[in-house]
Amino acid sequence: MSDKKKFDDFMSKYLALAKKSKSEGRMIFNHLCIRVEDLDAAEKLICNSFGIDSFLRPGGETFDDEKEFRVAWLEDNNMYLEISQFTEKQKIGYDTGVGQPIGHLSEIGFFVPSMDKALGDLGKKGWKVASSIEIEGARMYKINNEQTAGIPVELIDFEADKYEG
Repeated sequence: MSDKKKFDDFMSKYLALAKKSKSEGRMIFNHLCIRVEDLDAAEKLICNSFGIDSFLRPGGETFDDEKEFRVAWLEDNNMYLEISQFTEKQKIGYDTGVGQPIGHLSEIGFFVPSMDKALGDLGKKGWKVASSIEIEGARMYKINNEQTAGIPVELIDFEADKYEG
């Protein structure tokens, strides 16, 4: 399959979940991201070990200190696995959930129907914005909660209708 076809297929599924979040007015779990030291080695290991071999390199803007990421839809096509490499080597040890510790979850991601409502609701529960990306038609925020360290979340408010046509 060509890279363009892979990208089009990825975006079709991505847009469908973003639309579902909006139409149902609720958060939709869409991805799980794991921070790795070497994207090529991690992709090869995942492919050889688990048969997930359709990783895509979508490019585009990244979060602070993130060098590159790759994505692959999982079997049910309702969520994707993301692997991410950062500009600096990871440090050994556990932190408070604000940083990215070695061998830990990078984030769990959710589409939200309204970023402002989601941030308001989650803010009342102790969640705070750590980093954000805003581009035309999309707002992506990384949030964390100091009450329970180590559960980083990415919220995505994506206007799917702007990308179809």
